[in-house]
Amino acid sequence: MLWNVIDYNKFLNIVFMHLNKQNLIIILAAFSLLSSCVYHFDLDKISEVPKLTVYSYPGSGDTTVVRLSHSLPVYDKGMRMYGLKGRDIRLEVNDIAVPLLWTEDSLPGVPAKSYYVVQPYETSDRVRLTASVEGVKAVSAFTIIPAPFPLNAVKIERKPSELSVLQLQINFTDYAKIENYYAVTVKERVKYWKEGTSEVHYGKPSSAYMDWSDEPILDASSGLDDIFMGNYAYYQNLYFWSDEKIQGKNYTLRLNMTYIPDYKTSIQDETFINRKQYKVYLYSLSEEFYRYLKSLNEQKNNELANVELAPMRATYTNVENGFGLVGGCCLRQTAWMELSESETRSGFDHAVFNVEYNVDSIKKNHLFISLNDESLSK
Repeated sequence: MLWNVIDYNKFLNIVFMHLNKQNLIIILAAFSLLSSCVYHFDLDKISEVPKLTVYSYPGSGDTTVVRLSHSLPVYDKGMRMYGLKGRDIRLEVNDIAVPLLWTEDSLPGVPAKSYYVVQPYETSDRVRLTASVEGVKAVSAFTIIPAPFPLNAVKIERKPSELSVLQLQINFTDYAKIENYYAVTVKERVKYWKEGTSEVHYGKPSSAYMDWSDEPILDASSGLDDIFMGNYAYYQNLYFWSDEKIQGKNYTLRLNMTYIPDYKTSIQDETFINRKQYKVYLYSLSEEFYRYLKSLNEQKNNELANVELAPMRATYTNVENGFGLVGGCCLRQTAWMELSESETRSGFDHAVFNVEYNVDSIKKNHLFISLNDESLSK
């Protein structure tokens, strides 16, 4: 299949959305380069028979879940089948077989039609997964459980230079002499109670968007990315990085969010006090997991491909003969953090919120943040 990228109208639309006058010379140069760009795609390589897709994140919690599905060829308009039951699904930890259980119905932390096992892991455990399902090639994947996130303290405070901003500070000391990969995500919820009472209720937690403009280690874009693609975004608000720039050093990661003081709402003539709460999830990732997340981010931020001006980037997989990911990880999480009543007064004129958690108070080995297998496997 031949694809010619000389569509000047589409090119102008996306470029000038993010263009300023200083970049005009670069754009004109790009026109001369793109005038002869031709991409060749061999659809035969991606139109083969369906392959087995596997997702499993050993080390993300006490329970390891394995989910199987079929991939769909590019010409197939059918629905993807999830929750496949295989003929031979085998999990090995340090070359020792670990029996997997099957569930038709959902269990706490386990989706319906999945394999699972309650299995604790230690740092450097070697995990191998093999799977065989009728009609497709057998697959295998390998990963290693990383060391826990090397946390020293978690701290949240109002940014002294900008009191409308709440800043999350994560201090850690990178493991020396080895390559390490980390990630963080933040959940937020509302704690509320009827005015004059002590009975507390909680809203549903949601993923919090974090502004990482103060954090150079998360700046994955280049100068050309800023020109052609605008702001870089992180998939599902999961912010990840390697230790390439901080090998063996002590470092404080800084992420910002909007500062919201206590506020009141009225429901049927009753007044409720609302207060924001935050929980921080800290991950160590295997190299496979890091490369997988990086490929998802590259797809998410490839705006030129969305308008057919660049080829789509493939999703990384470590599953031999198939698709998906078997990625080792290790999770720590804080308790829910909040501001006291005096600290959330709208008229407060200086940074007073300073909640700090030392490493000993951080909970370990809780369930990994839920990732949507369907969206990840596209």
